[in-house]
Amino acid sequence: MRPLIYIQVYRGHFIAKHLGNGKTIRRECAGLDHPRTLMGDFQKVQDSFAAVLKELLPPVNLLKPKGLVHLVPAYEGGYTNVETRAFKEAGEMAGVNFAFLSTQDRPHTDSEVLEVLR
Repeated sequence: MRPLIYIQVYRGHFIAKHLGNGKTIRRECAGLDHPRTLMGDFQKVQDSFAAVLKELLPPVNLLKPKGLVHLVPAYEGGYTNVETRAFKEAGEMAGVNFAFLSTQDRPHTDSEVLEVLR
């Protein structure tokens, strides 16, 4: 079975969870510190996502994980298409096979995440 990863993105940090074993990592990220937008530095966000995926997943993994990248804070006017695409691509370039995106105003439950990723 393909591993399932849930990443909640906040200003300044993100929380990544492996749904198979429940392991969760909170990581500060300088790429999320821009004053006007959530995605401040694409490369820093991608690198941070990749580092956390290495910690969450076994060293030898034949299947890339599916992932849900969740932009938690609500912004007036919402997120632009460019910003949501940047987060989707950061997840995929970090090693997620296909990154789904959510902008729901509260964190998802495990069952909600499983419903999206299955």
